[in-house]
Amino acid sequence: MANRPHRGAAAPALLAGPFYLVLIAVLGALEPGFSHRTSLMSMLGGVPGSRGLAFNLGVAATGALVITFAIGLRRELSPKWTTKVGLAMLMIGGLGLIGAGGFHCSEGCRNILDEPDFVGRVHLASSLVAGMGIGLAPFFVWASMRADTRWRDFATATLVAAILANLPGLTFWITIYTGSRLTAVEGLIQRAGLVVVLVWIFFVGVRLQRLTPRAE
Repeated sequence: MANRPHRGAAAPALLAGPFYLVLIAVLGALEPGFSHRTSLMSMLGGVPGSRGLAFNLGVAATGALVITFAIGLRRELSPKWTTKVGLAMLMIGGLGLIGAGGFHCSEGCRNILDEPDFVGRVHLASSLVAGMGIGLAPFFVWASMRADTRWRDFATATLVAAILANLPGLTFWITIYTGSRLTAVEGLIQRAGLVVVLVWIFFVGVRLQRLTPRAE
């Protein structure tokens, strides 16, 4: 029974990143003209038919995995206010992903880029919430880890991940909202921050597995 909390947090942590990266890699490869360097990931959600549906459901599923990870990790960190804030932000970020999948782009993201409508605005707001939530969460988790003897040696890596995730994230959202989009590399910038956080979540899952007692 003692190892269940570890497994409850480790499984979604190990699944979230690989699942999402495979999702965008496969669907991106199937979409003519789609570029990971220049294209926004949300455009995959505006593809008509089953591929668009698969992307939007996949984004929502990733959000659910992040929320499940945060709930499980709560049992493995000291009950400090920084833990509560950090994990709450992870859950808010997961909800943002679910919202972004539910309120998705139209074809070519016209409902965001060309003719903004209610769905497009909710998608943009949900994506911002997702990015801010999962991007800022590691800063608070770092503060908890460095005061916890079981996690102290993982704290520096968490701080580095937090910094690396927010640099491209801030760049992306500032350029989006100021109309100074870096279209030549916009796709790479958007992916960079998210990938860093998903990689961090994955390695937290690896660490949780090591904390799990071996079955007798």
